[in-house]
Amino acid sequence: CKASFTFYLHIDTAETTTSTAYDKLTVTAGTTTLASYSNLNKATGYTQKTFDLSSFAGTTVALKFSGVEDSSLQTSFVVDDTAVTTS
Repeated sequence: CKASFTFYLHIDTAETTTSTAYDKLTVTAGTTTLASYSNLNKATGYTQKTFDLSSFAGTTVALKFSGVEDSSLQTSFVVDDTAVTTS
């Protein structure tokens, strides 16, 4: 069985640094980190992200987005059109 997790991500930030990740978004499946994003990944528009979940086939797993923001300039992690597909 093949399983995948997809979503669109837009990152907008007021941070001006090009070297320090002050604000972070982590994507996990159970205890497995699928990806980490930060203010350093800012971009115009949405980008599609796809992850293979086939190793979790036959199990129940929680998919989670966890964000951490520092106390100064904002970063927005905008997630849209999440989907899990199997074949």
